[in-house]
Amino acid sequence: MDYSNKILKEYTEHADMRIAFVCRLMVGFMLLVALLNILGIFKIAPLPLYLTVVISIFDFLLPTLFYNILKMRSDRIRFLLLTILVFQSGLQYAALSYHTIIMLLFPLVISCLYNERKYVVFTAVLSIPMIILSHLAAFRLKIVPDEPLVTLKGTILYGIVPRIIEFLAFFIICYYISYRIQRLVSTLAAKNRELHEDQENLIFSLSQIIENKSENTGQHVRRVSEYTRILCRSLGYDEEECRTISLAATMHDVGKLMVPEAILEKPGRLTPEEFEIVKKHTEYGKKMLETSPGELFTLSTQIAWQHHEKWDGTGYMGVKGEDIPRCARCVALADVFDALVSRRAYKSPWLPEEAFREIVTQKGKQFDPEIVDAFVMHFEEFLEVARKYPDT
Repeated sequence: MDYSNKILKEYTEHADMRIAFVCRLMVGFMLLVALLNILGIFKIAPLPLYLTVVISIFDFLLPTLFYNILKMRSDRIRFLLLTILVFQSGLQYAALSYHTIIMLLFPLVISCLYNERKYVVFTAVLSIPMIILSHLAAFRLKIVPDEPLVTLKGTILYGIVPRIIEFLAFFIICYYISYRIQRLVSTLAAKNRELHEDQENLIFSLSQIIENKSENTGQHVRRVSEYTRILCRSLGYDEEECRTISLAATMHDVGKLMVPEAILEKPGRLTPEEFEIVKKHTEYGKKMLETSPGELFTLSTQIAWQHHEKWDGTGYMGVKGEDIPRCARCVALADVFDALVSRRAYKSPWLPEEAFREIVTQKGKQFDPEIVDAFVMHFEEFLEVARKYPDT
């Protein structure tokens, strides 16, 4: 399966969860500040202190609300939360001054955890004017009684300017870290995509060999692949999963490359000995595919090995029910339907309606009931595929 998009998505979701966790830890920090003030270690006026603590705790719990509870994840939410944290950092410094001076850098740290440069730059652009405003507010409110911050000049030269210089230095570090991690994740996704494309090309080549092995089944693997895609979509798989499973389905008969053509194309009924040879194509398919790396070949192996298993356990190996991989159960129905409505050396094609009734009759016996229901619901689409890819 092509996990490149999934890797990027999970990477961002994990960043959201890390940020929510860190913000929850900061709730404890704010409670500690309040406790130290109660004990007389800090000398902060109660009203601005407790008001700031309450607002900060509320803000710190917002990531948990959005990410963990509401499951809301988007660029808009991330930019909103970073904006709130920047304004909160300014409020904390204006009200609590040097007791929480490190909080001026906290939003930048949070943006760095997203490991994307756009968040770091956005936070920096908001934070610099907030640093200036919070120092001026602290000066106006006379929060800092010590020299030289009691004068406007002192506030600018010894408060604002040093903080901005420190902030810019920290910004450069955060920007570089975000850039490097973003590059690493993008490279990982690209390599995964490249591996998946190589697997697809190999499977496509093998499917072409299978198609060309028999003039009677030339389009069989393609139809089975399309039928499987229809069933997977009905069962709730997303488009990428449907595409991957339908591609893996083209390998369901790869083991027949090891079966003598004289047996596969025999016009009459197979002897018990010949049928045992044909049955081995599932084992051959498993052995041919199982050593290849990647999710796509893993699915192909499951399908090639178990697409002749039956829901009630009367298949080739006696595997039954949920023990049969779902992808193999889908291919089992698709394979049987196509075999019934197609001409073979040993039989004439059935009418589609006859095949339909046979499959419905086998619901809960040969086939998974849920997959039979999907087949019934999308029977017209099966007919369209059969018309689109006729045997030549």
